[in-house]
Amino acid sequence: MTKVRDLMTSMPQTIGFDISVEKAQTMMKEYACHHLPVLDGGKLVGVLSDRDLSMARHGSANIKNEQLVMDLMTDTPIVIDPSAEISTAIQTMLDNKINSLIVRSEGGQPWGILTSTDLLRYVMDKA
Repeated sequence: MTKVRDLMTSMPQTIGFDISVEKAQTMMKEYACHHLPVLDGGKLVGVLSDRDLSMARHGSANIKNEQLVMDLMTDTPIVIDPSAEISTAIQTMLDNKINSLIVRSEGGQPWGILTSTDLLRYVMDKA
């Protein structure tokens, strides 16, 4: 069976919690990603998604240049073990209506991120 570790992106691009939202948008474009794990001194404190940015852009509180990542991030990212089955990851994303999971580090291996895009690629490779 395929495990989360087989599909995750190890050592994804990250951003600091005190960085501007404008910089986060630039990074997402530059690295062609939709999720940035948010760190504070190397510790995971959240995740910022393109959905967070879109909701802020189209909501009542339009993004302002001085807004920081901490103002928009999800501060309770869902974490999954790398040894979890892919079906567990999919069900977790569906249950929580999210498009990414942070993957816990394991045995000295780097942590990572598993996204809905990773899962769709996996499905297409199987088709």
